[in-house]
Amino acid sequence: MRMRERRRAEEISCSIIRRLRTASGDWVSGRKIGDALGMSRAAVWKHIMHLRSLGYRIEASTRLGYRLLGPEPLHLQIPESICSRLIVLESTGSTNEFARGIADEAESWTVVIAEVQTAGRGRLGREWLSPPGGVWMSIILRPRAPPSEAFRYTMAASVAVCGSLRDLYGLNARIKWPNDVLVNGRKICGILTEISAELDIINYVIIGIGINANMSVSSLPEEWNATTVSAELGREISRGELIARVLEEMRTLLESGDVYREWVGLSDTINRRVRIQGFGDVSGLAESLDPDGALILRRDDGELVRVLAGDCIHLRSAEQSTGARVGGQQICAGLRG
Repeated sequence: MRMRERRRAEEISCSIIRRLRTASGDWVSGRKIGDALGMSRAAVWKHIMHLRSLGYRIEASTRLGYRLLGPEPLHLQIPESICSRLIVLESTGSTNEFARGIADEAESWTVVIAEVQTAGRGRLGREWLSPPGGVWMSIILRPRAPPSEAFRYTMAASVAVCGSLRDLYGLNARIKWPNDVLVNGRKICGILTEISAELDIINYVIIGIGINANMSVSSLPEEWNATTVSAELGREISRGELIARVLEEMRTLLESGDVYREWVGLSDTINRRVRIQGFGDVSGLAESLDPDGALILRRDDGELVRVLAGDCIHLRSAEQSTGARVGGQQICAGLRG
């Protein structure tokens, strides 16, 4: 009996939310809801209180009724089927740092999301500003793989972000080596991957993803040459929808996709003149990318250099070829649309 009552209560709550969503922010009278569901206004109020406890922002007025405010809480927008555990924090220093604190016991595909990061980090220990409105998340994975395959997970994250921005919003997202996502040449996402490993096996991988979603460009440092999803579209987006799509894309890529070929096809660095800083200083033409993530650079003296890490600066626009050579085969750029 209790189970039946619980299910009935859930059905009623879902019906109330549907009615409030349909109203698109307008007021819906408590009496109208009660008449439609065959219950008193007092009973409607009890369900409203329950919905508020779940995180829904519902405004109440004795004269006007109820209305749904703003987007639904993130944890209600992300299907349970795409992550083993979802942790949503109002604020934390860094989602990667939080994830490291629980990684030894966490299941694979545990996802940590924060509304705000107060000490976000980018590559090489740089500060990463994380104001409200962005997507700041870390994903814990437990692959049974050697450390040499670690970069595959960074590839999957960058391809998943690109694919999601293209499919959901039609943005021409591309990947700047090694782990930035650009739209119209401006940075919209950064990825920071950290691993714990033995000599022959990865214990866990933490993939930190920061997407400039619903923020103004002016809230970010000018020297970042950054953009945001909302600035590109002229409207705000559902962050929950974007997060869910990125996670779905990542799972598909890691389970059955050819991550490397997609990563190469989306490269914005191949066939550009670049300068690599951070681990030495070398300039030349970016010719190709290796499966382990290395950038193959042809210096001005003709020598090929294999670069595994560093900051990549696009020196000037170069005429893009229709594809990039990988393993002797021509791969068409833009495999994801």
